[in-house]
Amino acid sequence: MGTSQRGKIQIELGRNLTDFVAMVDSGDHQVFNEGILYSGKSGYEPVIRANGITEGSKLLSPHTSNDTVAVVAFKAQSKGIVRSVAAGTQTVTRPTTEDFKISSIIMDEDGNLGEAQGAEGTEFSVTRGANGGPPLLPADAVELGWVRMSSQSPAVITREEIYQDMGQHAEYAEYPAPETFNLGKGSYAAVAAEINAHVKFNEALPLSHVDTKPKGVYVKYYTPTLTTLLNVHDFKAAELGVTKSSETMYEGSGVSGAIGSMKADSVGDVSFTVYAKDGVTDAIIRERGEMVTVKWFPDANKAPYLLSQGMLGVVRDFPSGTQNKINATVYCQSPSVEFSS
Repeated sequence: MGTSQRGKIQIELGRNLTDFVAMVDSGDHQVFNEGILYSGKSGYEPVIRANGITEGSKLLSPHTSNDTVAVVAFKAQSKGIVRSVAAGTQTVTRPTTEDFKISSIIMDEDGNLGEAQGAEGTEFSVTRGANGGPPLLPADAVELGWVRMSSQSPAVITREEIYQDMGQHAEYAEYPAPETFNLGKGSYAAVAAEINAHVKFNEALPLSHVDTKPKGVYVKYYTPTLTTLLNVHDFKAAELGVTKSSETMYEGSGVSGAIGSMKADSVGDVSFTVYAKDGVTDAIIRERGEMVTVKWFPDANKAPYLLSQGMLGVVRDFPSGTQNKINATVYCQSPSVEFSS
C-alpha cells in the first residue's frame, strides 16, 4: 500500500520572465510550444501574440494612380511587437510575361508596407507559390490583402481586384483563436505536444509563409519559482466532481427500478495545512488572494507529481497551547494535472 509520508508540497512564491519568443509548431500547425509551465498570477499571465492585424479591417482600397492601392491606418503585431502603421499607399508590380498574377500587400516585421509577388501564370490559382497563385510570404510579414491582376498594361486597380477577407487573404492576430494551457494536460495528453504548457488554436494555421510554414506565434510568460513548504500536511488535490441523478420508472413500462445518469459538472479545490512560523510573516501569506501554482509530490524521492493552479485563500489559527496553523485552499478552475515524470 502506498502512503504519502514522504510527500512534498511546493508553491509559487516568485517567477522568472521570458520575454516575447517564437513558439514552436508541434507539426499539426495547431498546437505550439515554448517553456514548460506558465504562471497565472495577475499581471504575470502569458501573453500570446500571433502575427496579424490587431486593429482595422478592409484596409485596402483603390487609388487614383496606376498600379497602386491605398492603405488606411492600422495596427498589427509581428515578433511580439505591436506596430502602429500610418495610412499610405503601396504600388504593385504588373506581370511581364503571362497575364495573371497575385501580389500580396504586406506589413514587414519592422512595420513597413510592402509587396510580396506571386508567380505569373496563364490563369489564377488559390495555391500558395503556384503559377498565378498568391505568394508564400516572408517569415514574419503580416498579409493585409491580395491584388489580382489579369493584364500586363498599367491601369488603376479596381475594387474588384482587391481581396481582403479574414483568414483567406488577410492575417488577423486573433484568427484562428488561441487557447492557453498554463499547466499542460500531463499524463492524459492525447499528443506529446500537449503534455506541458502550450497554446492550441481552434483550427490549424494556414501554411502561407516561406518554407510552407504558418505565421509566427510569439509568447511572453513567467515561469513560477516553486518553493518547498516546511511543516505541511493533509494535501488534497482538485478533483473533477461527478453528480448522479436517477428517475424511477413505471413498473408497467417493462423497466423495473430506476435509471441513473451521471455528469462531470464541478471542480474541487486544493487544500493543505501549514504549521506556521508566526502566521504573519510566513511567505505564503504574501500570496493570499493571488493565483498561484502548487506542485505536489506523493513521494519527494520519486518522479510522479501533480500540478494545480488557482487563487490562494488562507484561514489562520492561533491557539494558545498548540502550533499556529495556516489552512490553505487553492480555488481552482480546472482539476489538478497528473505527470508521471
